[in-house]
Amino acid sequence: MKGDHAQPLLSVVVPVFNERESIAPLVAEIDTTFAAIGRPCEAIFVDDGSRDGSWERIVASVAERRWLKAIRFLGNQGQTAAMAAGMAAARGELIAFLDGDLQNDPHDLLAMIEPIQEGRADVVCGWRAHRQDNRVTRTLPSRLANRLINRALDLRLHDIGCTLKVFRRAYVEHMILVGEMHRFIPAFAQAQGARIAEVVVNHRARRFGESKYGFGRVGKVLLDLVTVKMLNSYGASPAYFFGRIAGLFALLGSGTFVLVAYRVLILHHREATPAVFLMLLMFITALIALMSGLLAEIIVRVLYQAGGRAPYTIAEQIGFEAPQRAAAG
Repeated sequence: MKGDHAQPLLSVVVPVFNERESIAPLVAEIDTTFAAIGRPCEAIFVDDGSRDGSWERIVASVAERRWLKAIRFLGNQGQTAAMAAGMAAARGELIAFLDGDLQNDPHDLLAMIEPIQEGRADVVCGWRAHRQDNRVTRTLPSRLANRLINRALDLRLHDIGCTLKVFRRAYVEHMILVGEMHRFIPAFAQAQGARIAEVVVNHRARRFGESKYGFGRVGKVLLDLVTVKMLNSYGASPAYFFGRIAGLFALLGSGTFVLVAYRVLILHHREATPAVFLMLLMFITALIALMSGLLAEIIVRVLYQAGGRAPYTIAEQIGFEAPQRAAAG
């Protein structure tokens, strides 16, 4: 809260982009939710370059409520950037994300924070079991994406795309988000050992405006999926990833070499053949992959040493003279 240095229980980050009509009713719903929680909470609205007067509505609401804060971007930076900015400014023990279009119900936060407070989970994700969206343009692509992402990242979530999520602070406060990676935050947290739970949440039909998301995001999401898989599996030791590629091409090159040797030494066919070119290409590719892995390994080591980062997460430390801030990699 403004003027209150006590750490809030919950920080709710709300990305906003051209949602002028939704601001007042959403703030009112968050107000009643915080009252029901009964502990100090805060909400951070991040205006992602709105041009419809959303910022003026947010400013008016901030003036009336001590628990409300706001950030404004100079231009449209995207939902991931808005969530990252809000997350960096959040002070709560728990950090939640909530869409600014009124389709998420803030009152669901009451049920979502319980598993974390009771020690049964570190991350709670909303599951829109009864979505109020177009089946062809929104629901079907979302289900296909859920299957792909779950399989690639070893998740077990029904609704990865639901913005409504709650995280224990230690798992997200040092997280670096770019591109469209906001949907992969649970995967990053799971890679750090977080326990993930799901809660069925209320999903409401859009009352104002229109959706800002379409098929144009698919390509970005797929590229980010590859990046997240790489970071989670080989982020601390990329040499293993590139080493596997080098090994594969070295194996293919060796097989091609055996074929060329058999053709020349056994069959005595000495005329030019594309197999020689393929053999050289395989070995050169293997060498490039190996060197790339070594360079990536050096970069990661320098990042951890010079940047003071550790490739692990400390959720809590006791016995120190002063409170210690959690570290993350």
